Amino acid sequence: MSTATLAFAPLQPQARFRRLVAAELLKLRRRRSLFVASFLLLVFPMLVSVVVLVVLHAANPGKYGPAGGVENLRSGLELLTQIGAVAAVLIGVTTAAGDLAAGVFRELVVTGRSRLALYAARVPGGLAFLLPLVTVAFAIAATSSVTLAGAAPTPGICLLLEYAGWVGLVTTLAFLLALGVSSLLDSRATAIGILLAWQLAVAPLLVQTGKLDPLLLSAALKRLEPGAASGSISLITAITLIGAWTIAPLAAGAWRTHTRDA
Repeated sequence: MSTATLAFAPLQPQARFRRLVAAELLKLRRRRSLFVASFLLLVFPMLVSVVVLVVLHAANPGKYGPAGGVENLRSGLELLTQIGAVAAVLIGVTTAAGDLAAGVFRELVVTGRSRLALYAARVPGGLAFLLPLVTVAFAIAATSSVTLAGAAPTPGICLLLEYAGWVGLVTTLAFLLALGVSSLLDSRATAIGILLAWQLAVAPLLVQTGKLDPLLLSAALKRLEPGAASGSISLITAITLIGAWTIAPLAAGAWRTHTRDA
């Protein structure tokens, strides 16, 4: 086979999909405002919280304990999951609505690209943008919990790995939910409003009542939190809920993408 033939040979499906994923990631990276907002939501609060705890301990060590330790790690990561969910919503909605907002969805479809492939590529593309920021924020909390613990108990490797998996799961699910819902709806503003209202207000209130725990994703994630109480639902129920809350929005978004008028 000649060099010219290789140059014009059609790409394999895996290679085409990798190019779609790379294109999605590139589109997100070019949105400077999205990166800045995500950084301010994820990384900056972790830095501020560590600095505040260090200053308080230095000013009054009798009243304020060390900035590190297991308890501060737990509090910091609970904050990270809350703000991480907000950042995941912003990134998920932007990933889902980017092509439509830019007016290129029709061009992509007309050129013969599979709608479902375009939709599927948004998942790894968006996560490749979100998870590195989450990793940096987690690293700040984990490092400070060990190096600034003083006489307080320090988290071990196993606990840190459990928390890393939990934080990654929470933020990933928030992104997938936002991606699916935003793909289903035609308005980016409506999707952001609904998702943030659910994440920050409605879901926490419903969890507090305890009456709908077998149906709520928040209750399932709380059940899997390291060191948390067993809660009102079983482990099997929590895993089933996570699967349902992942598949249903993504399936709805895929259906809308497949049937949307170009």
